[in-house]
Amino acid sequence: MKFTRVLFGVFALLLSGATITLVSQEKHSQTPVGYTYAPTSEQTLRGWVVETKDFQCPVTGTVGSHITVKNETGSMEIHLAPASFMKQYEINIRKGDNVTVVGSRITFEGKSALIAKSVAIGHETFNFRDQSGKPLW
Repeated sequence: MKFTRVLFGVFALLLSGATITLVSQEKHSQTPVGYTYAPTSEQTLRGWVVETKDFQCPVTGTVGSHITVKNETGSMEIHLAPASFMKQYEINIRKGDNVTVVGSRITFEGKSALIAKSVAIGHETFNFRDQSGKPLW
């Protein structure tokens, strides 16, 4: 009789653990937002870099490099490329750089942003995507 109670107790614990796991997965499962480069939404933004940062990014699907560009109309986040691509090609965009960004407009975390195709600093242009918007990495 004692063995049956213990067996039932173990079974009940396992069952409740599986239920908690399923409920937990349902609450945290979100459909990933697809960010794609759309040549039809391409625009050019001129300004100066006020921030640079790398973080796990849903646009590139990896740790990505980002800049925030400010001009007289406001500021916008720019998604550049995976941080490994930036490092491999020694692309260093710094705070204070005057830039011209060509990119596709998206909404990221409720705000307008750009997926960069190219960034020009002075006479140097860094390309991140080909003419159709396909990543170069």
